[in-house]
Amino acid sequence: MSVSAAEKPGAYRWVVLGLVMMGTFMAILDASIVNVALPHMMSAFGVSRDEIEWVSTAFMLATAVAMPLVGWLASRLSHRTLYLGSLALFTAGSAACAFAWSYDALIAARVIQAVGGGAIQPVGMAIVADLFEPSERGRALGIWGTGIMVGPALGPTLGGYLTDWFNWRVIFSVNLPFGALTLLAGLAYMRDERPPATDRPFDAWGFVLLSVALISGLLALSNGQDEGWSSAYVYTRVAIAVAALTLFLAVEASSSSPLLDLSLFRIRNFSLSMVLAVFRAVGLFGGVFLLPIFLETLVGYTTIQTGLWLMPGALAVGLMMPVAGRMADRYPPRGLVAFGTLATAISLVMYGELDPLSGPLVIIGPQLLRGAGLAFMMSPLITAALNAVPGPAVATASSFLNVAQRVGGSFGIALLNTFVTNAIRVHAVRMGAQMPVQSTAYQRLQARTAHTAVGAASPRAGALLAARVVQRRASVLGFQGGFVIAGLILFAAIPLCLLLRPSTGGQAGAHSSGGARR
Repeated sequence: MSVSAAEKPGAYRWVVLGLVMMGTFMAILDASIVNVALPHMMSAFGVSRDEIEWVSTAFMLATAVAMPLVGWLASRLSHRTLYLGSLALFTAGSAACAFAWSYDALIAARVIQAVGGGAIQPVGMAIVADLFEPSERGRALGIWGTGIMVGPALGPTLGGYLTDWFNWRVIFSVNLPFGALTLLAGLAYMRDERPPATDRPFDAWGFVLLSVALISGLLALSNGQDEGWSSAYVYTRVAIAVAALTLFLAVEASSSSPLLDLSLFRIRNFSLSMVLAVFRAVGLFGGVFLLPIFLETLVGYTTIQTGLWLMPGALAVGLMMPVAGRMADRYPPRGLVAFGTLATAISLVMYGELDPLSGPLVIIGPQLLRGAGLAFMMSPLITAALNAVPGPAVATASSFLNVAQRVGGSFGIALLNTFVTNAIRVHAVRMGAQMPVQSTAYQRLQARTAHTAVGAASPRAGALLAARVVQRRASVLGFQGGFVIAGLILFAAIPLCLLLRPSTGGQAGAHSSGGARR
């Protein structure tokens, strides 16, 4: 028999929240922890750079495909069974990655790991929504969401440390003790509260079409920069993604048991949350993606040093998530989310002044503001979305909110990477045109390089060094522009934030379709 959130003991709810948070953090962390170890894996298995990229790409694609399944599985299995099964699969996949004997075995193990990890996040969100009443759900989601926001920031640092001090296999084996302990604690403590029996059939056509759309779209976004945005590779995958998505929507509209109930999009807070998840991903990855590359390539920090510089931002998010969640239980979401979006946008624009000689305040200050902004962009927004949907649809809503976040992250990285790359090229050409060899500015720059050992060796070496200085300056300007464009994108999201409606304690009518009218 199902027990309402109000009837569940407080201690039980918070312990389960901790178990769910642990699994979610591990799954999110593993999406980013491997990137710094890819060169070591490439050497270990003797594969090319394009091949080793599939260690990350396979994980991304399998995660995105697994997420939409959660809604249907939750109608068949209890949340406890689904969560612990996903955690067991993720832990088993981590063990297989750690002991992979070949490149093919590693890719297969990453897919297993991703299927488990992809389900952990949305089912964890559904568990939190089920455990806590709408009036206190914001605080709980704020605590749970800390792992989602902190994981991407800590991943590269932890991965670099483990790889440098041990080897690349440790980044996977470190999951084993934490996964095993969380699994055993869940088996011993979590209750098996089964949902009402259902014979809801599986929407196989909907799943296949959505999977094709996600895989094709994500491949276009992740490889577009290397293949060229106007290449046949990108055009073909975009066309496949659009066609598959169109067919998916047609199938869902006519299905009696759809994978995604399209009536959910009539709920204003849910629809806006899906859109704003993409904007939030731009804000998140504007710092997690651009800033580390800037610090490593233009300032010269190691991966571990860069991680230490990023730590204040991760701590700010971790500290502010529970605060934002508690406020989400007391105040309407529109003002909180608009404040978070504004703070994140300002923090990114502030990085428009970042250069290799910037001091600690210039590097850390915007991170603190951005951390607070991201916290207020997430907790109140997810709370508003889940409070608005009817109870049986919470698992489905959770899974598709996570899909939107995943697609938004890929879109954000592709957009910013392309903008920065093109901006660097444009600035280099412009400065080269303004500073020909005969110009006074070029002669002055070359005169400065003549005082160095390279410049003194030969005029040609001095000219090459001067050209590198021009390229370096163009790179700085390109990154500055990337931060600013990310901030401007977030400014554009503020009007959408103001359209959010006050939370109605949505699941009072949780088990009726009336929630769809909100």
